[in-house]
Amino acid sequence: MSGRNGILSRLIVAAFVLCIGTSAQAEKRVALVIGNSAYRSAPQLPNPAGDARLMSDTLASLGFLVVGGGAQVDLTKPGFEAALQAFGRELDGADVALFYYAGHGVETHGLNYLVPVDANPGDEGDVFMQGIGMAGVIDQMEKSGAGINLVLLDACRDNPFRDRGVHSRTGGLAQMQAPPGTLISFATQPRSVALDGDNGHSPYTRALAETIRHRGYGLFRTFNEVGLAVEKATRGRQLPWLASSPIATKFYFAGEPVPQAVKASLTSEATAAQSRPSDEALRRDLVTDCDRLAATPYDLGHAASEPGVDIDKIRIPEATAACNAAMQAYPGVGRFAFEAGRVASARKDYAEARRLFDQAAAASYPLAAHNIGVMYEGGNGVPLDSAEAARWYRKSVDAGEPIAMVDLGWLYEMGRGVGRNCAEAVRLYESAVAAGDPDAMNNLGLLYLRGKCTGRDYAEALRLFELGTALNNAASMNGLGVIYNEGDGVARSARLARQWFEKAAALGNPEAKQNLRGMRR
Repeated sequence: MSGRNGILSRLIVAAFVLCIGTSAQAEKRVALVIGNSAYRSAPQLPNPAGDARLMSDTLASLGFLVVGGGAQVDLTKPGFEAALQAFGRELDGADVALFYYAGHGVETHGLNYLVPVDANPGDEGDVFMQGIGMAGVIDQMEKSGAGINLVLLDACRDNPFRDRGVHSRTGGLAQMQAPPGTLISFATQPRSVALDGDNGHSPYTRALAETIRHRGYGLFRTFNEVGLAVEKATRGRQLPWLASSPIATKFYFAGEPVPQAVKASLTSEATAAQSRPSDEALRRDLVTDCDRLAATPYDLGHAASEPGVDIDKIRIPEATAACNAAMQAYPGVGRFAFEAGRVASARKDYAEARRLFDQAAAASYPLAAHNIGVMYEGGNGVPLDSAEAARWYRKSVDAGEPIAMVDLGWLYEMGRGVGRNCAEAVRLYESAVAAGDPDAMNNLGLLYLRGKCTGRDYAEALRLFELGTALNNAASMNGLGVIYNEGDGVARSARLARQWFEKAAALGNPEAKQNLRGMRR
């Protein structure tokens, strides 16, 4: 199957079962993401549209339903209002509601207004009519009944209408009261103006998109880390600010911390991550169009702010040009040769892909050895050879690459290219779970569910599937559906089974689609 690292990521899938639940419910996360750049009667802004796309992709990867299917860009007043109406409809039954806006914002008479691209106020009275009042947005979220409301505003820029009689008493945006269960994050302090940033993103949004990917970061740690990152990036010129009321529910953007019991199972494969190339060699701080167009999702070697792109969605001509330029400009950064190899794989030029992966492997880029192994396992441009695949996977495992642990563990589980060794398969999966890999959570959960290579343990299977589900892993969602449908260690509930199958199917999981069809018989 097509996988995260460009060719394959070996997931075991739960087979179809008939007609289950626990008290656990799927957390419904809903986000509205807006970025306004192309203003008609105000200074245009270079970054908000791109900032919104980055946030939309990041939130979608963390299990948020993004209203409209993605970032809503360059909205007029009617378009803004329509997006808010759609947001309100989706908030029915939501556990978490998130509103993100990048663009112009103004304060007048102590109230904050977001500026649609067609706004053209002649005085302060026009701001009330043509702007979007933040008080109304927050009121809508509060009345939805969501347990947690998150408001993220990258809109603290200069007042674009100050020469038209629209006077701000504060500069930037005014302070706001956070209703119960609400956290409001401003890109900078009240009475201050945020920087637009360079390299395609504002300092605030770049830091936010990177920080919320950290597993185990609660809300307040997340926004404290964002503040520190922005302060560092701007050399103290910009300090984000929070307004919050008490929030009783724990919330983790990327899932709860890995339990200590799982961390204790960490083996030499996971600790081998210490032998990874240094940050100086990986140059995670360097983000190019090659990264934006060809990076692997979840690759530990590039900046976390880049969500990556699945191989079947790579825009081949653009990505080829971008990666060639990056390799020429930075010949010592192995990541660009690796990403260029992904592009070559996408256009099925496997000889060139192998050459580029070899180049990246010579530069000690950890994922390169894994993708060479994938070529041998699939027979793409090289002889089909599972033993050779296992040899290359081992190289990547020794460099601490979790996805290689998953693929090598699968070969040991199935006895392909290596002697069948259940203990080694479990050990590799446990190491990848400890490193936070959701595919490993699914695969190990299925071993416990089936009693294969381990004793049957429904509670442990459930726990592992829930860990994977928190990381938006569709196979783990399908596994939960199987458990609930069969009533394995839990009370049977067709309603909850269907709920999990539907979530997995919406993410494209074929087994979940089959399971749904079976339930309708």
